[in-house]
Amino acid sequence: MRPARRRSSRCTVPRTSSSCATASNQHRSMVELGPIGVWGHLDSLPVDRLRTFARRVEELGYGALWMPETVGREPFTILGLLAGETHHMRLGTSIVSIWGHDPQTTRMAAMTLAEATNGRFVLGLGVSHPHLAEKLRGHTYEKPLTRMREFLAAYRSAVYKGPMATPDLGEPPVLLAALRERMLGLAAAETDGAFPYLFTADRVAWARGVLDRAAASAGQPRPVLAVSMPAVLEADPGPARDAARAYLAPYLRTPNYRASWELQGFGPDDWEKPGSDRLVDAMVAWGSVARLRDALAKLHAAGADHVAVISLGPDGSTEYLPVLEALAPA
Repeated sequence: MRPARRRSSRCTVPRTSSSCATASNQHRSMVELGPIGVWGHLDSLPVDRLRTFARRVEELGYGALWMPETVGREPFTILGLLAGETHHMRLGTSIVSIWGHDPQTTRMAAMTLAEATNGRFVLGLGVSHPHLAEKLRGHTYEKPLTRMREFLAAYRSAVYKGPMATPDLGEPPVLLAALRERMLGLAAAETDGAFPYLFTADRVAWARGVLDRAAASAGQPRPVLAVSMPAVLEADPGPARDAARAYLAPYLRTPNYRASWELQGFGPDDWEKPGSDRLVDAMVAWGSVARLRDALAKLHAAGADHVAVISLGPDGSTEYLPVLEALAPA
């Protein structure tokens, strides 16, 4: 898998419990996520039950637990809380918005979580969406690729003087939420890989090729490709699609996902509310355990190194343990 960025050697402060460090794109170590993880908003459970949920996910053998940033719980804070409840699996953001965090603050948060998790933290970054960046955060959403490139440069040059993880495992891996070719190319050239969202297996295979070609062109090792798989453990098409539609509803009106779906062969009739059966069936795996496992296998066969299961309950909410228990790798 993709090597992680390590600290620069330019710092003159002795590297003891506290040192100054800047990120570098050299001297990477291997990123290990495991073949299957869990992705969830982590908003549906009270904090005490969330702690229990995280422990159970680790007990089941999942390699990573991912949390996005929307308008609910703040992911750096929650992952810091869960760092003390888990011991082996990765904890990652998927993703935090670069419009909501400046590079210096992001680096401090990432390094703090790297220490708190003993090197298990993974930083997922993304350009988010115009309505979230502008209406909620007051930014002007323009040139997202340029903005991400600038953010990464500033992140790498940001100085961190806090304690380091023991042992020092280097920089937290960085993954980019990338839906299109140029962002995938940036992910391959300047980070540890990509974490696209709402992709079919065919689109995963396409992304794998784009990443590998871009990495080879940049003289970088093979990037990590992590993807997600919304899953409903329900064989009856009616209730299964109801749950899937409840989950997909916010995305149907999002321009970035519409553009991505168009490149995957879908059109306006597919994302018109409540979403066509064709789109729903392509974006959300549903059915028996065997059928869900087959969907997982297809994503891995297409080139995904890591598949994060989004476990959907009957109402479309995440953190639904029966799905995770049925698909547990342990």
